[in-house]
This record gives sequence, structure tokens and C-alpha cells, in this order.
Amino acid sequence: MSIQSWLESRWWRKNTDLVSVALAPLAAAYGIVGRARGAAYRRGWRKQEHVGVPVIAVGNLVVGGAGKTPAVQAIVRCLRQVGYQPGIVSRGYPVSPDKPISVRPDSPPSLVGDEPLLHAALGVPVVVCADRVAAARELIARNPAVDVIVADDALQHYRLFRDIEVEVVSSERGYGNEKLLPAGPLRELRERARLCDLRIMPSWTAPKHGYKEGNHHVAVRRLQRAYSLLDPKNIVSLSSFTQTPPHIVAGIANPRQFADALKRAGIDGKLLAFEDHHAFSWADFAALDNRPILMTEKDAVKCKSFAQANMWVVPLTLHLAPQTKRKLLDKLSAITGKKHDAPQVDKDDTDAGSN
Repeated sequence: MSIQSWLESRWWRKNTDLVSVALAPLAAAYGIVGRARGAAYRRGWRKQEHVGVPVIAVGNLVVGGAGKTPAVQAIVRCLRQVGYQPGIVSRGYPVSPDKPISVRPDSPPSLVGDEPLLHAALGVPVVVCADRVAAARELIARNPAVDVIVADDALQHYRLFRDIEVEVVSSERGYGNEKLLPAGPLRELRERARLCDLRIMPSWTAPKHGYKEGNHHVAVRRLQRAYSLLDPKNIVSLSSFTQTPPHIVAGIANPRQFADALKRAGIDGKLLAFEDHHAFSWADFAALDNRPILMTEKDAVKCKSFAQANMWVVPLTLHLAPQTKRKLLDKLSAITGKKHDAPQVDKDDTDAGSN
């Protein structure tokens, strides 16, 4: 385990330990710089760039995975349901190109990153760049029909003017030890979340009552049927993998979460966990036997070049409650003046809280 991984593992403990105490002075300095930067933009001392269409900035307060990618996709699906033509801009981590690049479904992940390829699969315009303002301008220039931009992982990218802010926080990890970097996982203090227009909490289970947990709208995760990496038209039920324990490969922020979700679906396989955004190669699989290999879509986009018949992809979708959609769309309608019908209910959305 690297020093960074060891340090990060301590961030998610609820109690304060000696490491976080020792790093407290650095965290305090980080907090002062961060608050000053945010205040400078909010008070107009530093200029925010408006790109000409409404922007929905989606992000989190913690480093690492919180479910932003499926949240962005759920928001895009919601917008399209009521007639908007959204586009997506992203940093394209870990690549983070200096100049805007339009993402195609067949773009190399080494050029645009892994998560933007999942966005492109939605059939909407996607542009990646470390500078999200430049990305947004490029997207609009190439796609003039776009009438709203969803900015992935842009909550702290203050130079991009945002009309709506959406915070995403994992129901499992929460805010960890609630300390600022490097003593904890927080990019900004928890109080920053109160400024967001909508707060979404991805979870594997729906609330027992209503659709919220505290201040957060719960969005229910769902694993979909698996498809062959070699032939995506070959789709099978997850029950196909319950008899022979498969290999479970995950290079995401929390690999165990993927394995646990499969276990709840009756699939008890051996987990091979990698670092988030791991650059997969055939060497990572060469020693495995011919049992099925199950992986996430995020990992699969980096394995296409050496796909084998026993490699299967298990998509994950996030389902917003009708009330969550309504809140988002009402805020957007107040900005655009566009009237829309009540949002449609996706399959399984009712499980996310419809009472």
C-alpha cells in the first residue's frame, strides 16, 4: 500500500487519530486558502465566466468517489425527458488535457479519461479540459443546440459561473472524519454544502419513509444486466453468474462496494481491487483462469483493446426520486422560463421514494 493510500484509508474513520491531529496545521492552512478563494468569486473580486447557457455544476466536498458520474448521468436523463438538450463538460481525470477535446464513444481513454467515455455513451455532446470554461465554450461552439450544460466535478471550479449547484455524497462514506485535506478527505468545510441548491446521496437502499435522509435526496443505485465486453449485444441476467464464483475486477474509489452489490445479487466472487482510475492492461488479467470476469463500465472502457470472451460488464444506474427531479427542474425553469411537464418516472425510480 502506498503512503497516499494508507493516508486515505485513515480519512474514512469516524474518529480522530494521531495522524489527523499531526496534520491539523496543514489542514488549517488549506482551509484558509480555500475559503479565501471561494469568497473572492462569490463577492465578485475574481471574475466568473458565464458561457451563455445555464450550467449545473455537480461535485462533492470530499476527494475520491462519491457517485458523481452516475449522478451526472441521472441528471442528463432527467433533462432530456422534459425536452432539454444537455451537454457535459469534464476535467477528464486523470488525463486533464490543457486544451478542449470533444469526446467520442470510441475515443482512447488515455486521451480523454475513463468517466467521460461513459458520458459520451449517453449520446450527448461531451468535452473535456482541465479548464471547464474553455470546455464549455468549445462544447457550445460545436453544438449550438445545447441549451444546458452539466459540469462534472466542477463544484470547486469557481471560475465557471454556475446557475445550479448539486452536491453528491456517498451514503456509505459520508464525510469521513470531517477534516480538511490533508488531515481528512474534505476539499471544503461541510458548511459549504449548505450553499448548494440540491444535495444528492447515492444509496443501495431507499429511505424507509419519504425520499430524503436529512438534507440529502436519496438516489437509489441499481445494477443492470451484464453484457459481454467482446460483444455488447450479448446481454445476460446477473443470475447467470451465481453458480460459478467469478472474478470481480474493480479499479474505482471503493472496489469493495461493487463486490458487495454483486453479493447482494447472489454473486459471491473473488475481488481483485485496483486503485481508482487504474490504467488496465492485459497483464492485470493474464494470471486469471477462464472463469467469468465481472467489471464496472468505468473499468471496461480501458479493457476493450484486449477484451476476452469471459469478460463481462455490469452497468450501474442511479435513479432520482420524482421529487428530486421536480426540485431540479423547477430551479432550472426559474432560470430559463421554460415550462415543462411533470418529469417522467424511470423504471425503478419509484423505489427511490415516491410517497
